[in-house]
Amino acid sequence: MFVFAGSVSLASARTYAEKIEGIPYPTDQADWRKKCGWLRREIARQQNIASSGTTQPGTFSYETQAIARNNVATLDSRMSDFHCNTGYITSAPPPPAKSNIERCIEACKANTHRTPEKCLDACNHR
Repeated sequence: MFVFAGSVSLASARTYAEKIEGIPYPTDQADWRKKCGWLRREIARQQNIASSGTTQPGTFSYETQAIARNNVATLDSRMSDFHCNTGYITSAPPPPAKSNIERCIEACKANTHRTPEKCLDACNHR
């Protein structure tokens, strides 16, 4: 039901974001509690990954931290979608809007010959 990311490549970061954004909207209050709780725990896990990246040598440390920070942003966005910090809402959510990075990657792929990974990298460094 939920996604666990252990790999730290740009391609896996993109897949991680897509999977997190694909988590269905909660169907009832119990489902809402379960999903919001998982999102909070996953944010803590990603923050731990980012902080442990400071002990890694070279560029791996920077990449690990950057990917974990992007994952936290994706998780925060999904928490906002689910109203985790304000309370359960019984009405259906509005259709999800694409994030700035998703729009950037789509535009990059449509208008250049870059690979999806290069587009993700370019969009992450804007």
